[in-house]
Amino acid sequence: MSIPSGSEQAGAVVPVARNGSGQDGLDGPLAAREVGVHRRIEARLREGCGVDTGAVRDCFVWNGLQSEIGAEGGPEFEETFLELAGAEFAAQAGRTRSSLDRALLCLWVHHSSVRAWNHTYRVDLLTKCMIRFEETVRASWGLDAAPDEPVALALRLCELVRAEILLEDRLKTGSRLRYERALDEVVDGFAALLDESEGLADPVAGYVREEVGVRQEYHLVLRRAYRALAAVSGGRKWKYEMRKELQHLANSWPFSSVELSKLNAHRQALERLQAAQKSDPRWMRVDEGRIVYLFPFGVTGLDYETITSRLRHSFEHRSGPPDLVRPTAILDHFTYHADIWEPRLETDKRFDGMEVALPKVRLHVDEETVEELSASVRFSPMGVHCLRLERTLTDVYPGELHAAMFRAAREHGTIEVRCGDADRTWDRLARFARDLITKQLPLQLEADAEPDRRRGRHAPPPEIHRGRSHVLVRVLRASERKHEHGPHVGNDGTEMVQDGRRLLTLIGSSVLLHAAPDAKESLWDWVRLADDHSRQIWNQRNQGDLLISTENTTVIAALDAPNFISGDLEAIAEFTACLSGTLAAWNHQLDSYRASVTEYIAAYNTPGADRSAQLEAIKASRTRMLGFESQTRQVVSLLHSPSLLRSPSNAAALRRLLSVSGVDEQLVTFETGLGEVMADQSEATLQRWEGDRQQRIRDSLTAAVSALSVCAAISIWQAAGLWTPLWWSAVTAGVALWAVVYVVRRWVSYYGLRATARRVVRGPATLVRRLRRTSRS
Repeated sequence: MSIPSGSEQAGAVVPVARNGSGQDGLDGPLAAREVGVHRRIEARLREGCGVDTGAVRDCFVWNGLQSEIGAEGGPEFEETFLELAGAEFAAQAGRTRSSLDRALLCLWVHHSSVRAWNHTYRVDLLTKCMIRFEETVRASWGLDAAPDEPVALALRLCELVRAEILLEDRLKTGSRLRYERALDEVVDGFAALLDESEGLADPVAGYVREEVGVRQEYHLVLRRAYRALAAVSGGRKWKYEMRKELQHLANSWPFSSVELSKLNAHRQALERLQAAQKSDPRWMRVDEGRIVYLFPFGVTGLDYETITSRLRHSFEHRSGPPDLVRPTAILDHFTYHADIWEPRLETDKRFDGMEVALPKVRLHVDEETVEELSASVRFSPMGVHCLRLERTLTDVYPGELHAAMFRAAREHGTIEVRCGDADRTWDRLARFARDLITKQLPLQLEADAEPDRRRGRHAPPPEIHRGRSHVLVRVLRASERKHEHGPHVGNDGTEMVQDGRRLLTLIGSSVLLHAAPDAKESLWDWVRLADDHSRQIWNQRNQGDLLISTENTTVIAALDAPNFISGDLEAIAEFTACLSGTLAAWNHQLDSYRASVTEYIAAYNTPGADRSAQLEAIKASRTRMLGFESQTRQVVSLLHSPSLLRSPSNAAALRRLLSVSGVDEQLVTFETGLGEVMADQSEATLQRWEGDRQQRIRDSLTAAVSALSVCAAISIWQAAGLWTPLWWSAVTAGVALWAVVYVVRRWVSYYGLRATARRVVRGPATLVRRLRRTSRS
């Protein structure tokens, strides 16, 4: 596998490099923001050096390649991709000879990485690819001693792009401390590079000077906006008319539309905060609450009893690699504190089961923020499984709550995730969950499989199918504040929020109304969220109770109700969210069945194949699918029946959540697919194949009876003396041989030559065993 280049896609041939290091292809200085400047650089590299610029550019485009290497995009994908990219960088860097050409190659990489940055959330892979380029060219060009000035400037520009990408990564952590520090470092870095390029007259220096000047001004405006937003949200007066400054900058600086759009997002957030400050606003603060991160999954290949027995065996024997996350305890029930579920249901229809407790998970966001999560993995006989992480929320303002809701996203910034006392760390919560569910859990489920293999049971390996992560926020107490991190509004108790409708009027309440983000534009981007009231459930029990369900979040705010009331709603919401993992496993089984039927039909039609084996295989597959259909339809009907939960009001809440969250729509889609599978041609194919086998049996019996009849007639004619005995014996042998050949040919064409031979060899032994069983009985 190789990284496709632009020249390969276009069918062009990369020209052979010409010797020379002149200015051919570069008519005058390089203006970084000039239209067509990158085409000029590309033309010089292609025509003057023979560099395949398309191949270099494609080293920063990995979405297509990711599907070939691994859909999960894990460490294996990264290592393979970086190895391929490094080889490409080395090949293209070897085609440059002059200092100018090498610097131009660095500028082309700078351009390619900036383009990729505008279209990807995988900033970690982007920075690793840029680091691999720098390491490769330094080794290839021998730059460790004293690089030429143009090459050094171009590489420094690439380093500053990496610093900008890391600044965005810090933004995605929600940490003001890390973001402010990274922003200052970027501004200082641009100022230093601007000083280094002063007084240099070569084209590369001019390019770097212009690009650095624009980006420095951009980050200076960004820093002024950040400081104004921090001051205004903290209740201070801050005179900063960002709109006027942007109008001036748009006319005097060659900012791109991307840069202006990012600055305008900050401007809108600042203006909204300033407008709210003038109207004596009330800020929302969650004084006490809980946040739960759910990572649902389904398991195929193992039933619930096998899953629980193998996990207990793994826990007791501490089997598996040493870097596995070791459970601290195994509980028989995870609903022992909640009696809302109907206990009289059959065991396989209850939402209950085994809970594997894990060590505490700690998120080190920055020096001041360390979040500790309780972690466990839950398994239910219904097939509703999940990884569950939970922590308490205390004195949380909207920005902090928004950052906390972002923790489960794959696009979250780089932090340090630890589980227990293990030395291993992960760089975000989503990767910890992915590693635990898709890598470590299958190892523990395979730990006790050897006894089954010794008994001759060759069950398929367990497969994990992940659903969508979900964030559940439960607001227990909330209050009104004058500003962010500000004092109470009053001292008479009226600052406490007792009603969900009042809660939604406060600044920052829009955080509760929207799905957890997949990107961040600023630390105050939540200010710009619209008030979307389309997925709210009011007054589920008491007046003012609030239940909000989005694509990946559920918010419960029953502020004037006892905690156990909202706790019941939390349990129902968790159950609803975890159904995505079950549906993922169900849909996988439908797809697997379709694929297996196609394989059986293709194998059946292959000349010389054992068609009997394919018939038995499709029979077994169809039988399993009938059982799967019965099981899933029971679960789906149970979800909408009042018998799953004890309380009718809780059953009504579940039905409303299924509808609002979109699970009902997913269930309808699944049932449609299930109906299509059960009505497909596999049943007709099975009947046709069975008819084919019965017809072969009838043909064989007919041939045998015909041969016996002819032989009987021959014996009569022989007794009558109509011919000589020798000729009658030859005719009898010929008839018997024809019958044998006919029957063998029919069954060899059905079983295949090898399977027929095995049946012939094993036939006597099988017959003897059957006779012995018959005699004993």
